[in-house]
Amino acid sequence: MGTIAILKECLDWEKELVLSSVEKEDKVLFFDNEEELLKSQECEKVEIVLGEPEHSTIHALKSLRWIQMTWAGANKYTSNPEFPKHVTLTSASGAYGGVISEYIMSGLLALTKKLVLYRGQMEQGGWDKIKPDDTLEGKRILILGTGDIGQETARKLNCFGAYTVGLCRTPGKTNPLFHETHTIECLDKQLQLADVVVIALPGTGETAGLFDEERIQKMKTGAILVNVGRGFIVNTEALTDAIQKGVLAGAVLDVTEPEPLPEHHPLRTMEQVVLTPHISGIGWGENLFTRKRILDIFCENIKRDREKEPKRNVIDFGKGY
Repeated sequence: MGTIAILKECLDWEKELVLSSVEKEDKVLFFDNEEELLKSQECEKVEIVLGEPEHSTIHALKSLRWIQMTWAGANKYTSNPEFPKHVTLTSASGAYGGVISEYIMSGLLALTKKLVLYRGQMEQGGWDKIKPDDTLEGKRILILGTGDIGQETARKLNCFGAYTVGLCRTPGKTNPLFHETHTIECLDKQLQLADVVVIALPGTGETAGLFDEERIQKMKTGAILVNVGRGFIVNTEALTDAIQKGVLAGAVLDVTEPEPLPEHHPLRTMEQVVLTPHISGIGWGENLFTRKRILDIFCENIKRDREKEPKRNVIDFGKGY
């Protein structure tokens, strides 16, 4: 198979996991950073990289044929027309559903149970019941994206008694985790019915600006918008206006456009908004569970590469994911 470069800090058991997936004649090199890789005598022999190398590094690796990302999103590469066409790019899609769905649930519960408001009240010395209290049970929740994140979110919401509706691109596609499944063409109709809208879509040319002012206005009055996809999917100012006017009850936002938001942007101080700096998909250095899932995907793809089988999560540059 060749020489593999790992551009991520690995624990001993993680190194052993990777090494157990390769043949004896293969060479696995572990680097702390790209500079070390580029200075290495093995640089020109590297065929496979685990990590997210810069474009300059990619072009310097003359034998490179495959990059396995530790990310689920591929915008860094799909948005660059100079990415080498002969290099296969695979993502870590399937590794983040657990942690991101937990983030979605925590944000929704914080809003529906008024936890943000209660925290503010406690800081001011208050001790009053804040009305109205709400629940996820019985809520109709529209989830845009029925992949790993969407499915894990639906699984958790079902435990709370919510009614989950999934939107996907493939006609006729169903999944037992969703009470209903429709195509993205049904978005406008479904927006009028949903109490909560969860955006778990990849960032592509098709999804950019999907939630513009007109579409936000089609949402059910009092609905909550959740975005864990990409910030540019939602028009930030239109969303801000809808929340300020009470058209929407609030939002859970892990991504925004721009990112970060300006220091004094209204969304930063709204009690109806849970706002975080793109942290829902806990990264490589922070969560061993997610790292294990990423390495499992990589090791599976190593086996597929060796046996000349199609790899898992190959990025289609035409689609952007």
